[in-house]
Amino acid sequence: MILLTGATGFIGGHVLKALSEKNLQIRCLSRKSINSGNPNISYVTGDVLDYESLVKATKGVDTVYYFIHMMGKQKEQEKFEVLDRIAITNMVRACKANSVKRIIHLTGMSNPQEKLSHHLASRKEVEEIIRNSGINYTIFRASVILGKGGAAFETLDTAVRKLPVIPVFNWQKTKVQPIYIGDVIRYLAECLDKSETINRSFDIGCSEILTYRELMQQYAKELGLKRVFIQIPGSWHRVSAYMLGRLAPVNPDVIYWLIESLRNTMVCEPNDLKRIFGFEPVSFKESIRKISEQVSE
Repeated sequence: MILLTGATGFIGGHVLKALSEKNLQIRCLSRKSINSGNPNISYVTGDVLDYESLVKATKGVDTVYYFIHMMGKQKEQEKFEVLDRIAITNMVRACKANSVKRIIHLTGMSNPQEKLSHHLASRKEVEEIIRNSGINYTIFRASVILGKGGAAFETLDTAVRKLPVIPVFNWQKTKVQPIYIGDVIRYLAECLDKSETINRSFDIGCSEILTYRELMQQYAKELGLKRVFIQIPGSWHRVSAYMLGRLAPVNPDVIYWLIESLRNTMVCEPNDLKRIFGFEPVSFKESIRKISEQVSE
C-alpha cells in the first residue's frame, strides 16, 4: 500500500496518475472525503498537522510519497517554517508507529555554500528530518520544473507571454538546471522498483545550465516572441510578486517566495541516475515542445 500526500496538487496529481497505471493500491491523504471511483485508489481524511490522523492514514502502508510544503503570507515566513517542521515530524512519527518502510520525497535544490532563501531553507530542513529519521528514503531535488500547472512554470510563462518589456533584477545571472515534469514523474514513479535509490538523494535536471535571463530569453524564442529585457538594480520582490500575481494563475504570496529563491544557484551535482533509470531528462527546447503539444490537444 502506498500513501500519497498532496494528491490534488501539481506533483501529486501527476504521480497519482503514473502510479495508478502500475495497478498499485494507493491511499491518498485528503482534508475531505473523496470517492475516486477507482478500486485501486482510496482516500483517507487527515491533515499533516494532526498526528493522530496520520497514524490512521499510515496504517498498513509500505511507502509514503511526501509532497507537502507550506508557503504562507509574505510576512509570515517563520510561521510556515514552523508548520513545515511540525508536518514532517508528525509524518515521521506516524511512519515509525506503523513501521512504514520508505519515504519518497521531492524537494528543491540548494547550494551548501550559499545562504538559502526562507523557502529553500525550510525545504532543506524537511529533507534533513527525513534523512535522519531512521526510515529508508529516496529524495529528489529539482530547480525549475517545466509543466503546466506548476507555480514556477506558470510564473515564467506569464512573464514571457504578457510582458513585451521584461525587467530583470539582481537574480538574472543565477544559474539553474530546469527539468520537464514528465521526467520528474518518471523518476518518482520508477524509483519504487529501484533498490539502488534507497537511502540516497539525487539532484535532477536537464543537461543544460541556464541563467534565469537565458531561461526567459530561450523560452520567448521557442514561443516566437520578441521580448526586450531591461536590467534594474535590486530584487523588487514585493513589486514583482504583486504585478505577476495579478497576471498569473498563481497566489502572489507563492510568487513572492519563489522570487526570493531566485538568488540561489540550483545546479545538479554529478550522479548515476542514467545508469539506474536508463534515460536522461529531455532538453529545455524539447520540454517546451512537449508542453506546447499538451496545450494544443
